[in-house]
Amino acid sequence: GLFSMIPGEEKKLAFHDSRYFNLAAFGLIAVMVLIAYSNTFTASFHFDDIPSITDNAAIKQVSAGNIFKIISGARPVVYLSIMLNYQLSGLNVVGWHVFNIGIHIANGFLVYLFILRTLTVPALKTRYAGQAKWMALFGALLFAVHPIQTETVTYIISRSELLATFFYLGALLLFSSGAQTGKGRYYWAAFFSAVLAMGSKEWAVTLPAVILLYDYLILSEGNIRTVLSRWWVYILLMVSWWPVLRTLNLFAAGSTVGFNMSAPSSAASGAAPRKALTAGTYLLTSFNVIWTYIRLLFLPINQNIDYDYPVARTLFEFPTLLSFIGHIIVVGAAFWLYKKKGWIVIPFGVAWFYITLSPVQSFVPVMDVIFEHRLYLLSIGLFIAFIAAYEALFMRLSGKTWEEEKKPRVAGVVTSRKEKRKKAKNFFTA
Repeated sequence: GLFSMIPGEEKKLAFHDSRYFNLAAFGLIAVMVLIAYSNTFTASFHFDDIPSITDNAAIKQVSAGNIFKIISGARPVVYLSIMLNYQLSGLNVVGWHVFNIGIHIANGFLVYLFILRTLTVPALKTRYAGQAKWMALFGALLFAVHPIQTETVTYIISRSELLATFFYLGALLLFSSGAQTGKGRYYWAAFFSAVLAMGSKEWAVTLPAVILLYDYLILSEGNIRTVLSRWWVYILLMVSWWPVLRTLNLFAAGSTVGFNMSAPSSAASGAAPRKALTAGTYLLTSFNVIWTYIRLLFLPINQNIDYDYPVARTLFEFPTLLSFIGHIIVVGAAFWLYKKKGWIVIPFGVAWFYITLSPVQSFVPVMDVIFEHRLYLLSIGLFIAFIAAYEALFMRLSGKTWEEEKKPRVAGVVTSRKEKRKKAKNFFTA
């Protein structure tokens, strides 16, 4: 692969296997983030920061009444963090940015650990031996310093994305530890982490689906019986939806999210109000928005905190039809790679991308049809797919056998079952 082309192969492998590699990786991630965001510590409050922070009386005094009010409302984890932040730094923006950047650095660590854990499971360990840590570091750095994360990190109230991602990744890692060790305490810890993710941002409802896919493709090596043996854990994970279900009302009149929104006025002065978004027009618009997201990940230019994005009205208009066909091709290609080629990392990354964006870019209308901070969690999926793709490409360019990781030994499982049946038959017919 790419890293096998780095001079000093023996030294590189020795450092890769060193117990100091992870510490060096964490240090590099932290330093790169601090350099990237060094000029943002004094950025002022903007937009939703005003009602949520500066004008929010509930966060300015720690009392049983205010804490109860926060806990009983939407996104309690976020507002408890805001209350804490206010007690520590008042309205001095430096303290608020220290918190956001600190959580972003922690998320960079978790991305590193998650990719490393993924590439070193039994089904993939041989395939990525000697390179897993380098690939995990590269993926984590892509996530940590990519320009698309700027809005999430510097727009203070977007800590909802930061906190939800922190607990989302934490739940995944804890579930993985439970699956690999068989110890129930990891599953319970994953459940509590999932509850905190749900209490940070509503899109965290996708967590059980992502864990199920991760379990089936990677941890259980394609064995559905192994997945089903953890049925009680999935029930727990669905119980974690409670913080979202108790406050989310998609049919509330005049809301900015859901099926009963008010019609927003056009940005142009004197223009007639445009029609409220419907489930159909929002879905069609999302077909185009998702390609804008993908373009921003590969070519992060012309970034904007407040887009004026055209609303699609029919499927058969330009570029909506092309966008729809493009998504069919991408999803179809990922499925083909899994079924016909036995690849799992790239299909998993693509699935992560589409699953995690589904709450905000599908058929549930949101007043703002596009926001860059929505890319924060879902970008991890494409970064995972990207590092697996470039590793396969460079292995091919180096002239080595470049078959990507095989489907998790499904064939081995089948063979094992056939052998068991054969042995049983021989036993009874002997």
